[in-house]
This record gives sequence, C-alpha cells and structure tokens, in this order.
Amino acid sequence: MGSIKISAIKRLFAMSANECAFPECRSPIIESSGTVTGEIAHIKAANKNGPRYDASQTDDERNSFDNLILLCSRHHTIVDSEIDLYPADLIQKFKSEHAQKSVVGISPLTEFASKMLLDNYNQNVVIHSNSGQVVINSPGAIQAKTVNIKSQKVKAVYPIPEGAVSGVLGMNSYIEYLIGKYKDFQKQDIPKQSNYKYMAIYNAMKREFGSKWQLLPASSFELIVVFLQKKIDNSRVGRIRKKSGQKNYHSYSEHLERIGAL
Repeated sequence: MGSIKISAIKRLFAMSANECAFPECRSPIIESSGTVTGEIAHIKAANKNGPRYDASQTDDERNSFDNLILLCSRHHTIVDSEIDLYPADLIQKFKSEHAQKSVVGISPLTEFASKMLLDNYNQNVVIHSNSGQVVINSPGAIQAKTVNIKSQKVKAVYPIPEGAVSGVLGMNSYIEYLIGKYKDFQKQDIPKQSNYKYMAIYNAMKREFGSKWQLLPASSFELIVVFLQKKIDNSRVGRIRKKSGQKNYHSYSEHLERIGAL
C-alpha cells in the first residue's frame, strides 16, 4: 500500500492559504493556538470501501498530491458522507478554484503544519479488505484482517519552527514584555474608554501579520516591536503617560541588560 508523502502535504498547505478548500468555508487548517483542526482528505478513496473509490488508480496515485485536498473536519465528513452530492470531479473543482484564489506561500509554518497534518492522518488510519493478516509494530504485533487505528489525542500542537522569532530568547522575552505592558495598561484603564480589550492584542497581531506571532521568522522582530509599541503608546494610559513625560516601555537593549542577555 502506498503512503502519503510529506512533500505533497507541504504543497497542499502552501496552496491552501491555511483555509478549508470547501467553497465559502473560511475554517482554518491550523488554528492560531497551534491546534490542527483541518484534515487530509482523499478525492478518490484510499481503499475499496471508501467514498469515490477508483479501482483503476495505483496506490501511489491514490496518495499523490493530485488526489488529496485539505478540508476542515466538518466538510471532510460531509463530502465523504454525501457521495452523490459530492462526486470526485466536483471536489477536484473545489480544489482547483481554491488554489486559484490563494497565494502560494512557503513560511516557517508550512513544514511543521504539514508534519502535524500527516501525523494526524497516520494516527487515524483504517485498513480495509485485506486478503491476509495485517501485522502492526512487530514484535508484539497485532494481527487481524481489518485494523482500525484511532488516536486518543484530542488535538495536536505543532512545535515552534526553527528560525522563528520565539526561538530567540531575547526577542521572545522582549515581545512578551511588550504584550504584558499593553495588557497592564489596558487593565489600568478603569473607565474602559479605550476601544481595545487587553486580551484582543493576540488577535490584532494575527490580523496584522497573518499568523501566530511565535511562528513568525526572526526577521519580523522589528516589525512586531514597532506594532506593539504603537499599540502601547496609543492606549489611553499610554497617551496619558506620554503627555506627562513618562516612558511607556524600555528599549530592546535595555531589556537585554535587565534579563542578563548582554
């Protein structure tokens, strides 16, 4: 039996814009929290008992990029349950149209997101219609004609990519410091005249940079710092402090000295 290659998933994810390929669906494949909620789906089933199975395909063709699509778990269930409404040609059209609307982007997230998607898929493998015995993880193997493998994990969280800003101790610490300063200023805003709730900073950063900040490359550090410093300065407490000549935050070099990184 063939297997899905990580290169195919990287290509799928890069073309997905991190969104389900079902029309009008904007559900993310990877949540900003790092939780993998999207799924790898076969357009034509990987096994004989699956939806839209094509006996003329080889195992390699079944598991190739051309026969795979990324969907949210809801739409994956729908297209595989309502086969008459969602034939292979229509799902292939979904994939093509979604790719045309998306901007292909390779980022530090791509490799790790692809690995987690593939890990999730492999942990939920179902082997059907086997003519002999299936042996898994020998020695101490399980032998059976049909084996259902189901992961007990509720969610998967991918690790921080190499070269990400959060992987650099000083940068990670300073960004956390600025986020904490923003939250502190918002908490002090007793009349709550500001338009920002202090916990909204994470969503604001995601909208600005298109990703969870920890996953951004280290080269984005200065942009993140400028963004956060402006947020702090434009908060109600920040504006009051600036008018009175008080500093709203210390500089990056000062921060490094404080944490003993210099």
